[in-house]
Amino acid sequence: MSISLENLPDIDFLVKDLEQIKSEIIRDFEKASGRTLYPGDPLKLLLLTFTKYFVLLRNNIDLSAKQNLLKYAEEGFLENIGALVGVERKNPEAAAVSVRFTLSEKQDSVVIIPKGTRVTCDNKIYFQTVEYAEIGKGEISAVVKAECTEAGVIGNGYYEGQINKIVDPFGYLISVENVTVSSGGSDIEDIENFRERILIAPESFSVCGPMGAYKYWAKNADSNISDVSVVSPEAGVVEIIPLMKNGDIPSYEILENIRCICGADDKRPLTDNVLVCSPETVKYDINIKYYISKDNATSGTLVQKNILSAVDDFVLWQREKLGRDINPSKLIQNVMLAGAKRIEVLSPVYKKIVYNQVAVNEKKQIVYGGVEDD
Repeated sequence: MSISLENLPDIDFLVKDLEQIKSEIIRDFEKASGRTLYPGDPLKLLLLTFTKYFVLLRNNIDLSAKQNLLKYAEEGFLENIGALVGVERKNPEAAAVSVRFTLSEKQDSVVIIPKGTRVTCDNKIYFQTVEYAEIGKGEISAVVKAECTEAGVIGNGYYEGQINKIVDPFGYLISVENVTVSSGGSDIEDIENFRERILIAPESFSVCGPMGAYKYWAKNADSNISDVSVVSPEAGVVEIIPLMKNGDIPSYEILENIRCICGADDKRPLTDNVLVCSPETVKYDINIKYYISKDNATSGTLVQKNILSAVDDFVLWQREKLGRDINPSKLIQNVMLAGAKRIEVLSPVYKKIVYNQVAVNEKKQIVYGGVEDD
């Protein structure tokens, strides 16, 4: 089982407390000189003037030392730690989509779809085919993989049929449309996701099929994958369930990419049958009524805004991890910390969520009940 960075104790390489450093400076000087420094002594005041520089120096030394530790390393330093275990930070990637090209009528010969043929939705974001393709003799259409010409999340989220304008037309072509939702585009890998991949990288050193190895290689498929469940429901079968950032369900292209990586002969034991599946969504509603204290009445508008934000934070928290139980206690905690005096929760109720499920909010009803005395 992988070590959790959250369970590691916080450490400091040096004492950085201002008052303690002041005491150490005065004590060491008095011990070395045999002279007592009283309040108002010019020499004491001079020594204390330098204290802030010692504090800054110790903070810088402490920070520099911590950059050698995975838990604390920041951008730049983390890439160097990753290099020690062969893990590189993922660069931005282009979104992918499947596009259908349709002819005006069947032809007596093959119609070529050149590699690099561009299509668009709005003449701002373009997708281009990534392989040579043909519409066969007597066929009316063909589906071809295309990628956004710009790397990053900018190419994600175009639903079926939205990419329907041809930029580079060819003979007999009458229409074009995407048949899948564009997905897989990512900006440079999130620093925390990169940190986690470094942590679990040693799991991948074995090719005997441990859970951690499958999880590592699955997360390697796309930097937008935030969580992965790996189980063996029966002998010889490995089931991999990925979840994207913000609780999004992975697209077909991402599932296929994971399947290709984790199912490769050099990544799995010969006897393993690797299945990659989308998580099941378990829908729930939020129906709450909250009250605020009379003492907070003057800032009631701000408190209400904070409570709405707290509910949104709960929704995101609930769906960002596989197998996370629907937990109204977390919702109550969020709303109370946001400034509510009391909260009545009609829904959700506690519900157990299993490894291949993710809880997704469907409806929200948030009612302000007014001000109450303490």
